[in-house]
This record gives sequence, structure tokens and C-alpha cells, in this order.
Amino acid sequence: MTENKNTSLIKSSPGLLKLLHENNTTLDVFRREMLALSCLVAGTSFLSLQQTEPKMTENTVFDLKREPKNKFDKKAIAIYFQKEKIGYVPKEKNEVIANLMDAGKKFSAKLISKQWEGNWLKLDVEVYLND
Repeated sequence: MTENKNTSLIKSSPGLLKLLHENNTTLDVFRREMLALSCLVAGTSFLSLQQTEPKMTENTVFDLKREPKNKFDKKAIAIYFQKEKIGYVPKEKNEVIANLMDAGKKFSAKLISKQWEGNWLKLDVEVYLND
């Protein structure tokens, strides 16, 4: 009698394999956000954010956009709330993320906390790799 042993690393059903092989699904079991950086947003004291700040709540998600032509920093990454620029990833922490963004990777930031200190809106964010 011949014993049929399954030596694959991952057990799966023939139906699941057929579904995945035929590309009939958008199953992406590895997709998740990965924390890349925790930082304070730079440059908020140069912007008028008094009207915008009340709309930002804990866990608000911000868009990140590269500014390779920024005259102060060729690796600049602007942070946007809705369509308004609210500041930047700090210059001393942006090089790796800027290079990854230039290579096509997508990032976003999430608001952890906020507090006014004079005219400076202190925004503490976490930056996530989204792909």
C-alpha cells in the first residue's frame, strides 16, 4: 500500500488553489500597514492652522507627498490634511521614506496627539508604509 503524504509547507484545499490560480479574487493576505516612523510634524508654526486644527481628531489619517523641488530640502515630504498642507516630516528623519516614495512606495501618517504651544501646533504622528 502506498502512503500519500502531503509534504507542502502550507495545507490548502484544491478549491482554494483553483480560485487563486484562476485569479478570480483580490485576496491579499499580506497587506497591512507597517509603522515606519514616529515624529512631530515640522513647520506647523509657519502655517495658519487655527481653522483646520479643530477638524483633526486622534487617528486622523494624513496624506504624504514628496516635494523634490523644495528649496530647503530635496528630500522634503509634505503632510496634508484633506487638501491643506499642515507641515512636513522632519528633515533629519525623512531620507529613507523619501527614497522609498521615489521608488513608488505609498505612505500615510496617523495623528496620535495634538496640542497648541503658542503659535505652534504640536502634532505627534506615526508614519506608515501602506503597501
